[in-house]
Amino acid sequence: MVRSLEREDLPKVWQWFNDEEVMYYWASPGSMVSMAELERHFSQSLEATDTRRWFIIEDEEQRPIGQMMYFNLDRRHHRVEVAILIGEKDCWGKGYGTEAMVLFLDYLFNELGLHRVYLHTQDYNLRAIKSYEKCGFVREGVLRERYFVNGKYHDGFLMSILSHEFSQRFQTRLGGG
Repeated sequence: MVRSLEREDLPKVWQWFNDEEVMYYWASPGSMVSMAELERHFSQSLEATDTRRWFIIEDEEQRPIGQMMYFNLDRRHHRVEVAILIGEKDCWGKGYGTEAMVLFLDYLFNELGLHRVYLHTQDYNLRAIKSYEKCGFVREGVLRERYFVNGKYHDGFLMSILSHEFSQRFQTRLGGG
């Protein structure tokens, strides 16, 4: 369901990044990215240290339906920022993002040994907020009028989950004690 992003995935990611409705939920409607820009960003991400990494989300038929990433990995303080995008609109609202995020959190907490995972979202992205809350994220703060989208300012929410909160919530589901 979640695997590393490969160069062969870039045309699909390019399609998502150039879809105005998809990008609305990333606070970037109307932004256009060229394939060259995406390839350059992808190459830079791979050449970086382990502070950032991209992944592809697949459905049951191994069709790429979205992408997720971690970035700003801080090993000293055991924290990282994450982002997720379900780019295939026919998959919206079907639980793919929630399922992928739970698997991702399991990897970040139990494989990388992190303590805190955080993210930012927009106040209007209600489907994402609901999904994050199902995963155990809590709203820590409001970043007032952080986003200017479609001619209007929107608040941003900072949300996070801690390793012990994740363990308490998902240990049985993921096969733990």
